[in-house]
Amino acid sequence: MGTLHRRIFRQASIRLQSGDLILRGFDNEEIMDILEVSLASVQRWRKKVDNEGLHALARHAGTGREPKLSPEQFEEFKTLLTQGAVASGYLTDRWTSRIVADLIHKKWDVAYSRSQVRKIHNDLGFSYQKPSVKSTKHSQEVVDHWKKYDWVRIKKKQTKKV
Repeated sequence: MGTLHRRIFRQASIRLQSGDLILRGFDNEEIMDILEVSLASVQRWRKKVDNEGLHALARHAGTGREPKLSPEQFEEFKTLLTQGAVASGYLTDRWTSRIVADLIHKKWDVAYSRSQVRKIHNDLGFSYQKPSVKSTKHSQEVVDHWKKYDWVRIKKKQTKKV
């Protein structure tokens, strides 16, 4: 469980513990000491429990902002991602957050930040991939020779200076 989820779970747990203590007859100062929370929080929780019951302290799922793309558009977007960036008219087949944001803007006239694009990309089941890049300017024999002789010589010089 991530840090954010752990914190949210802890906060919800404290609220429910306070509600239990309120129902069992503890006063505000005792609840403050037991749970190490502020007086204002205990007073707010007591008011909710008195007016609505213990369930009012339970965590409710946030609704958040409505998505800018419809479910149908998300499905079309997912299809476009699986077809590759070249099929959508880009010069490279590597999806970057900048290219994905540009595609969404061109296709549906919706602007997303690059961080939001990464989140959407992840929510659709895609993961961040970084291609391994190998130089074509040298052979593996040259690299092995450099590691075996030159790198050892350079490393020895650095250790002598220290």
